[in-house]
Amino acid sequence: MDDNNIGTTSIEESDNKRRTMIIVMAGVVILGICVLSVLAFLWFKPGQFSSIADYFASATPTLRPTRTPSPNQTPLPNLTATQQAWVKPAELPHLASAEEAKTRYEANKVYLESFASVVPEIPEVSEPGDLYIFEIPLPGTSQFPVIWSYGWCASLQEIMEDNFKHIQLDFIMDESPVSIENFALIETPYDDGSYCREYAALINAWPVGQHQLETHVTFTEDVHDGWNLYPAGTHTYKYFVFVEQ
Repeated sequence: MDDNNIGTTSIEESDNKRRTMIIVMAGVVILGICVLSVLAFLWFKPGQFSSIADYFASATPTLRPTRTPSPNQTPLPNLTATQQAWVKPAELPHLASAEEAKTRYEANKVYLESFASVVPEIPEVSEPGDLYIFEIPLPGTSQFPVIWSYGWCASLQEIMEDNFKHIQLDFIMDESPVSIENFALIETPYDDGSYCREYAALINAWPVGQHQLETHVTFTEDVHDGWNLYPAGTHTYKYFVFVEQ
């Protein structure tokens, strides 16, 4: 082999090794830059949780557990300015006797709620502290007989009778207690076996002004009517009755 060819080959091999070394070094540098870029992204990204956080402190604030909300209760309605400024009238509406109430009920009962311009949304199961407000305008006439009542039903008569051992009713008219003796007791059976009891009073005269009627229903312990469980406590039906002149 010619000496010149051997020399040329050695030089070419040396050049190839040098180029290979340069390429490898450049690749290492590029790879290092890429790794550093990824680490910087993970480090500074807001709210990012990664294994890095296990080894290095982060400027991200420590997350705190939130308070567990309490069970929802029916929101209490806000009284209007007129309701809040209520002044007790000098004369109360006139209550008929329980016998008259029963006669009117059986002949042609007209409930106070049927004239309401504002009717509350009443859930299937009332909760302690619930307040249901009705607004009721009545025409300006002293003689306007309507039934003021409260009723309760159960899936069976025996259950209904047992329920009333734990139900307390309080009726109030213009801040004055009304005896349950003024209410007729009405009991109604139904074909499906369910049974209802209603206390009904007849108000047959309404003096001009704004009157407030309240029915307070207290379950002295949890009550089950055969369909639903009602927790112990008191809920209230409040009637604002406006009688025009």
